[in-house]
Amino acid sequence: MSEQIIHKDPATGLPVDTVAAFLNLSAAMVALYTDGADQYGHPKASWFCLGCGKHSYIAKELGASRSEANAHAAECRAIPWPQADLV
Repeated sequence: MSEQIIHKDPATGLPVDTVAAFLNLSAAMVALYTDGADQYGHPKASWFCLGCGKHSYIAKELGASRSEANAHAAECRAIPWPQADLV
């Protein structure tokens, strides 16, 4: 099993290069982010759920990843993790 490193923006907590976010059933975000390009230069994307921690294991065409992220958001009931005060 390989580990995937997802770099997050410290200001937002979302993965770097996030292009869309979907709310799951408990208001946690499922982030869709660009993840390189294919051999023809078409963008590839992955998704990451900030509630349950599930993510896509393989970057796919943007439309396919978007559909997967939206489907996960429609089923996931994980609550968002509490955020520490950064004051």
